[in-house]
Amino acid sequence: MNTYLIASDATTLELLRSTVQSQSLTVKSALVRAEGQLLMPLLQNLEVGILVVCSGQAQKTEDLDALESMTWANPKISVILISDSDTKEDLVRAMRSGVREVVASPPAQNDLIAALSRVVAHHEKIRTSEDGYVGSGKIVAFISCKGGSGSTFLAANTAHLIADTFNRRCVLVDLDLQYGDASYYMSQDGVKNNISDLTQQIDRLDAQLLNSCMHSISPRLNLLAAPDEAGVALAITANQLEQVLTLAKRMHEFVLLDLDSTIDALTLKALDMADVVYVAMECNLPVVRNAKRLVKLFRSLGYGDDKLRLLVNKYQEDGLLDVKSIEQAVGIKVHHTIPNQFAAVNEAFNLGKPLELLHPQNGVLTALRDITASLLHTPLPKARGWMDRWMRKAA
Repeated sequence: MNTYLIASDATTLELLRSTVQSQSLTVKSALVRAEGQLLMPLLQNLEVGILVVCSGQAQKTEDLDALESMTWANPKISVILISDSDTKEDLVRAMRSGVREVVASPPAQNDLIAALSRVVAHHEKIRTSEDGYVGSGKIVAFISCKGGSGSTFLAANTAHLIADTFNRRCVLVDLDLQYGDASYYMSQDGVKNNISDLTQQIDRLDAQLLNSCMHSISPRLNLLAAPDEAGVALAITANQLEQVLTLAKRMHEFVLLDLDSTIDALTLKALDMADVVYVAMECNLPVVRNAKRLVKLFRSLGYGDDKLRLLVNKYQEDGLLDVKSIEQAVGIKVHHTIPNQFAAVNEAFNLGKPLELLHPQNGVLTALRDITASLLHTPLPKARGWMDRWMRKAA
């Protein structure tokens, strides 16, 4: 693993170099920083690896600002800060700036070795596989015009298709924080952790903590569940949610949000961050009225029609309302209709399995495949053979 060394004097630099090399790490660059020299220009063009940097009290604020900018731009760099300040406030500020380890100055070799070992272990834990992803993913929100319109089912099964059929890294975040049940649509297994486990320790939020709080559904699909207790959700703030979603989209190509239909500060933050918002509605007059109000609200918030996509769930061709009537009433084009096939959908929910694993030829799933292909701007992949479907269903 590459290391980058920035020391305050030649003696410290040699100590850093010898210690790093003793751990079989490669010294990619090593330099002495002149007194008063700005740190930011020295942090350009760093690759994956470990940065060990000395920072004095006089330049503490400027250095931490520079490190924060660098770690956000390059999350594959882990920072070990050698500092002459060990107050609790300074340690918290350092961690918030993306620093992984803090070692007291002047550094003792044993302390350096311990810090390097922890950082190397951290890199091993979060190292992505061949199909891994580190970048800036898309946030896609699902919200119902009225309870029971099926947004959770649509979000969960779309997430499964993105990951399993289209082979993209995806996480489903259940943001119906008081009564969320997205986990029941994804798996029969219990969920040990949830989003409140992240927000309660937001100061140490990183990829490792997020990974530990997500439930792995399949190799490319994760679930971040809602809290078990409704009261816990009240402590989650919009700022905390923003930090969680920002990190999630750096680790996944798609972050799908299942939102509560109540519009509050958290829901608005999620909607503002979303690249696409699917508005799910059923085909009846009370829901049409709610859909019209919701679309009007979204437009007042500055959301364009390119961001809003209306889904008509449980649609019946011979029903009282057709697509044209719905579009005229709501004031927005219907992006897609999903047929009403209650028995298959209810079976999938009761078994805690995605619909694709139970009824791959179902009309609901056909519609969801089209919706997902449109979202990803990707043609539908070639259909699997019956043997593959049977083996996946048995699993």
